[in-house]
Amino acid sequence: MKSLLLAIIWSVLLAACSMDVNMEQKESFVPRTQPQIIYVVPFTTIMVPDEVAEGLFDRFVDILNEVQAQDGLEYVILKQGLDPIDASWLSKRDYVTGEVFAYVEEIGSSTGSIRAKSRISLFQAGQAEPTLQLDYPVDVFYEKDYSSLEDVRRRLADKISGSMAQKLNNALAGG
Repeated sequence: MKSLLLAIIWSVLLAACSMDVNMEQKESFVPRTQPQIIYVVPFTTIMVPDEVAEGLFDRFVDILNEVQAQDGLEYVILKQGLDPIDASWLSKRDYVTGEVFAYVEEIGSSTGSIRAKSRISLFQAGQAEPTLQLDYPVDVFYEKDYSSLEDVRRRLADKISGSMAQKLNNALAGG
């Protein structure tokens, strides 16, 4: 019973410590109502543990692919990144870039916290600047007796990827 109560309290704290996704939508942004391909570039990560970086990108793409049948959009990963791609080819396509930065883990004797910021940018065909940008700061506190650092990292990656994919899909659908 005590474990269940602590798990509920921890869940409430986790939810309370993360912030909303901030969306900046340019006037040139156009929702995508017709079937088309949107390219996804692997996220840039700066001093982020592999468990978070890989889990976050993999889950983000999985969520996008789960809803692609519903919204008519197809997501294709550009595994090689942007550097080897011809700029004129890329300028005629929609693509998403992402980054995770300002990642800090603070671990005490009985509690810990993780802070991170993430950003998704959507570039639409013919636009040199992103037409949509999503920023998501997250601050998570946990008790070491009830959660391991690996579990918290995994949950953090799931939370960021889920929130960002949902906001991106909603924006593309015109919502």
